[in-house]
Amino acid sequence: MRIIYYGVQPEEESTIHQWAFRYQIRVTIVHEAIDTVNVHLAKHHQGVCLFPSQVMRTSEEIYRILAAYQIQTIAIKSTGVESVNFEWAKKYGLTITNVPAYSPTSVGHYAVMAILMGLRNVPQIIQHYKMPAGKEMSEVTIGLVGMGRIGKVVAKNCQALGAKVIATTRNKQFGTYEGIEYCSFTTLITQADVISLHLPQTQESYHLIDEQVFDQLKKDVVFVNTARGAIIDTKAMLLWLKTAPFASVILDTVEDEEEYRSNYTDNPWYQRLSIHPQVMMTPHIAYHTKRAVDEIVWTALSNTMEILTTGKSANQVFS
Repeated sequence: MRIIYYGVQPEEESTIHQWAFRYQIRVTIVHEAIDTVNVHLAKHHQGVCLFPSQVMRTSEEIYRILAAYQIQTIAIKSTGVESVNFEWAKKYGLTITNVPAYSPTSVGHYAVMAILMGLRNVPQIIQHYKMPAGKEMSEVTIGLVGMGRIGKVVAKNCQALGAKVIATTRNKQFGTYEGIEYCSFTTLITQADVISLHLPQTQESYHLIDEQVFDQLKKDVVFVNTARGAIIDTKAMLLWLKTAPFASVILDTVEDEEEYRSNYTDNPWYQRLSIHPQVMMTPHIAYHTKRAVDEIVWTALSNTMEILTTGKSANQVFS
């Protein structure tokens, strides 16, 4: 059995070597993301691990070549699989797996940090060196859109710091549980002083936060996104910011970022947002802790081994 791992970052290498030694499986390391030039390196392997870049959504040739090389499975080293073209994966018989769960505290604690910085007007201070008075956690209502493992980490920590927490989920749960008030989406966006997104990018969540939603937010809301960029209609957000001079926005992810994986700052949305006086941005690093990286690498490789040895994995998203 041979596995090829594309887009390997320096901090991932030691974990890849540890996994390969433990299971006595050869893993080929490629530092560049997969593309139509280096896809030939997958020849003589049976499984591929990678982070899905734009090419995975736009190039059928990638899938065709991998199938011709008798690749059986593609392990996505992330939770989100929105950049995978499942039509082509099915056409060429490729099983797709993902990493549905890894250290929830990595993103969760980062989101709490972002909320605190938003409440203290850090974006405005960094951009203009102004010192507007901030708010404390005990004064505000935190609205969480999505209450999976990460959302629950954010809720627990915000509660510990004195905040009231309200939340909305896809299963339309209502009532109060563990001190968290579950409410409708409309109630949340109109009542929350802080809104933090913790849901996957799907067809249903694409541009969930649109012009109509922005029009209902409080004028001094703190808006945090550590989920996926396309959940927000960025054009609508830029227009809204013109009417909400006291709002703060902290983004770890931005729309169309998959197209600019090699150089984040080339993204036109990043360029427009990063200079905005009310916006602070980081390059999709909320997850980036040693613990999370290790768990992602280990799970992606183990998913591949499971598919190749048993034909199935608990983390299959397509077969």
